[in-house]
Amino acid sequence: MLDKEVLNKEMQSTHAMSYFKLIQTSSWIDMKIKKALKPYNLTHTQLNVLSILVKEHPKPMTSKAIKEQLIVLSPDITRLLDRLVKKGLTKRETNTINRREIDITVTEEGIAFYYQVHKEVVKEVNNYFEKSITEEEAKQLFKILNKIMK
Repeated sequence: MLDKEVLNKEMQSTHAMSYFKLIQTSSWIDMKIKKALKPYNLTHTQLNVLSILVKEHPKPMTSKAIKEQLIVLSPDITRLLDRLVKKGLTKRETNTINRREIDITVTEEGIAFYYQVHKEVVKEVNNYFEKSITEEEAKQLFKILNKIMK
């Protein structure tokens, strides 16, 4: 059993405090993004999919390729894509070369919608923190976060 004093000391270490601040910041960012997306009836993962498809436009993608690029993980990519198709933001077509594959592309409406929503999300998170940290601090943060994920 851990000694309470040892546990308190561990929880107050710089690494532990950084860890908890990172979790808290992640939750704060997620809350801000959800708030910005609510009026558009869109989830963060749906916005992520639109972002991927807009970057690849006009090239079609498979659901597997989309899932591999997701920042916000989604266990059920099929249902997520169904919702975007239903909203008219994406479309599905059978691949002409391999009929077992389904090509997914973003519609023109989806592109316009993405840029409109993306602008609101960026504004909600302080233009990618530009109002909070310097360019140099952003580079350091990026480097540190990459280092953590190795």
